[in-house]
Amino acid sequence: MARQREMGVGVCLVLVLGCLVGRVEGEDCVEEVRGVAELCEGVLASSSPFDLLNCCEGAQEANERKCFCESGVALALGTSYDATLEVLRTGCSLDMATYGSVECHTHTQGLATGEVRDTGGQELGASSSGKLNPVSVWALNDEVDSNIASDRMNNVNGLYSAEVDLGYPGPSDQDSSAFFSGLNSYVLVPYSPLLNTADFTISATVKPQGKEGQDREPDTESIVENFAETSQATVIIGGYGLERHWVGPNEEGSYEPIWAFAVGTPVGPLLVYSKSKAFNDEWAQVVGTYSSRDRTARLYVNGELEGSDSLGNQIMLGNPENDMLVGNGNRLMVSGETTTPYVGYISQVAFFDTPLDQQEIDTLYERSFPPKSKGAGLPLWAIILIGSLCCIIGLGVFSVVFVWKFRKARENSNNPSAQSKNPTTANEAPGAYDPAYGFANNRTPLKEDMEQLTPKGSRKPSAEVHPRFKKIGSRISVTWN
Repeated sequence: MARQREMGVGVCLVLVLGCLVGRVEGEDCVEEVRGVAELCEGVLASSSPFDLLNCCEGAQEANERKCFCESGVALALGTSYDATLEVLRTGCSLDMATYGSVECHTHTQGLATGEVRDTGGQELGASSSGKLNPVSVWALNDEVDSNIASDRMNNVNGLYSAEVDLGYPGPSDQDSSAFFSGLNSYVLVPYSPLLNTADFTISATVKPQGKEGQDREPDTESIVENFAETSQATVIIGGYGLERHWVGPNEEGSYEPIWAFAVGTPVGPLLVYSKSKAFNDEWAQVVGTYSSRDRTARLYVNGELEGSDSLGNQIMLGNPENDMLVGNGNRLMVSGETTTPYVGYISQVAFFDTPLDQQEIDTLYERSFPPKSKGAGLPLWAIILIGSLCCIIGLGVFSVVFVWKFRKARENSNNPSAQSKNPTTANEAPGAYDPAYGFANNRTPLKEDMEQLTPKGSRKPSAEVHPRFKKIGSRISVTWN
């Protein structure tokens, strides 16, 4: 309790300093300071982040100039749980030499230069091909049991609902992702003016999963929504969002998903659609930009400009009070239906307070999908698949050759006439003997040939018998040529 009292005293000191520098005057200042001190007392003992955010809102209403200040730290009220908690723990000390008054700058000097803390994965703060300075980046790579969706840049942290699962693979080896089931699974980012600027870029890296039967009728999924509504019964009139729409039907009677970027206007949302399909089970980076100079909304998919539309005489209205929601759905559409919650993986959501140009969009895409380094091998599944196909093809070729040779040998053994009829092959000398065709080239057989192939009784002697042996018929000895 002593520590909590110190926290309340610290808040009082901050607000009293505000009075001293002329930001709040008179007895009203004293009453407001007392009210905020009572509101914030016990916050550190609470397990609910909303208690602290309410404390911050109370201090803002007390005209505390939109910030808790501490040497080297500046933040907007109601935008950060962790950072504000750290300020409270330090006793809300204020370095007047640094800031000069209770009113603080939104960005610290380090954040203004694009520096970010090391959170793992690909950083958006710097690039070899150009520097990107997002206002907020939610990488969704927090600890599995965390309820805080950390912002890398300005600590505009969000809150995970109970049904968001963390720790899934991302689009690269350096990234992870969160899975949104579509059943009470979302990230809530408390309202901040940092996320509602006249010019902006909103980006999301997603891998949709969809639901069974979703292609049978029109549907709209909300990926990121930061909209203002006049009431629960009206469509949006301000803000922006990234969505997935099912359009059709096609020739097969099915509805196909495409990406969409929604911008709020006084007459309802302006929708910019993608040319490419928003298929399930494929990582994609969807980026929406808006420029107040030409009043044009543009939609990029995987670094490519796929759609743009001008607001014409209308103007884009901002979101003056509502929280940003990731994956939630339930916004009212012109048709009277509401959007459905997003189902799938999200690796990163980023917000910029400027409309990125094509070169910056390319850099953003390369940061989310880094090219493979030289010599990098194929994924293990691809290597296994290619190896298996090669083995199957090799076995098939071997089997065909083996069967062909076996049949050929069998035919030759059963049909002697099928053997080679060319007497001048490399294995036979000209004029050699062939059992089927006799001696080639009419050559006179050699003595050795006759002894081996012809019975002696079928040939006549080539020598004359001496007269003295004519009468000894059976004992006559002759010689063969």
